[in-house]
Amino acid sequence: MGTQPLPVDRIGQRFSIRLHDPAGGYRDVVGHLKSANTVVNRHGTDISFDPNQIFTWREIIERPKTAGTGAPLTLRVMELDQICNATWPAVESLEVDGWLFRASSGLTNRANSVLPLLSALESRTNTDFINKLASAREFYVARNLPTIFQIALPVWQELAAQLISAGAVETIRGNTMVADLNNLPVNLPTGFEIQESDHVTQEWLAVNPTAGLEKIIAGCKATYLSISQGKKIVATVRTAITTDWSSLTRVYVDNKYRGLGLGKAIVSAAIIESVKAGATKAVLQVEANNSIAIGIYESLGFKFHHEYVYLELK
Repeated sequence: MGTQPLPVDRIGQRFSIRLHDPAGGYRDVVGHLKSANTVVNRHGTDISFDPNQIFTWREIIERPKTAGTGAPLTLRVMELDQICNATWPAVESLEVDGWLFRASSGLTNRANSVLPLLSALESRTNTDFINKLASAREFYVARNLPTIFQIALPVWQELAAQLISAGAVETIRGNTMVADLNNLPVNLPTGFEIQESDHVTQEWLAVNPTAGLEKIIAGCKATYLSISQGKKIVATVRTAITTDWSSLTRVYVDNKYRGLGLGKAIVSAAIIESVKAGATKAVLQVEANNSIAIGIYESLGFKFHHEYVYLELK
């Protein structure tokens, strides 16, 4: 708490200023300090005042937002869903009344499923559900694909119950995990090295082959890291940045090279590259029954944020 004058060496910082009107009464202005007599409010408007009327002021210290905190759970889940969607974009997408239909010739569930959006929370009547479900079936039948929903829990628990009542069955259950990023040591066994590229190669894809995957990963700028022994790539990870988040996908270690610490090393390398690119937080999704991978992620600072399921209509 301070009194006049304002610390002009703190221009750009956020202040709450109480002004005393000589005629009586007080009023408050809040915004980022632009000069000794002006702040910029949250709408971007300049608010000027008489410095001689300052009764008291307080600098508002902005607490840095950390992964998985700072907003109601529903909004955090929606943000993470959008980050994962943006960094693993479907070849084709169509929004219908708050549901995002995604299709990519059946390559990966994330890129071939319905993602409910925040606006869908406002449409909960049974009629809306029936009509939108019919639209979803029509969309996927036309592409010779099953109708699958990606459902974040507990936000979409009611929708999950409706889908199950309509005949949907759970095919995958996973965890969304988040972490605040710091540089980490990368411990590699002798004879291995880490390589990094801004484009994908056939050798990188061959470690965990999925025919046609290039169509999805080409839709978003990303960094491709690998661990190799000689000329053979034995571990991979892909990182894509949006805002201050890094999304990690395609974490994989060749079966013959597991148990050597390569999984932890490749994820550590991905974290380092993400920090270099300006990310402060990371998100990844992992199947809930993959306890080995979850243990590796937890050892690197990742923590559980929420569950998700894929529900397929039979």
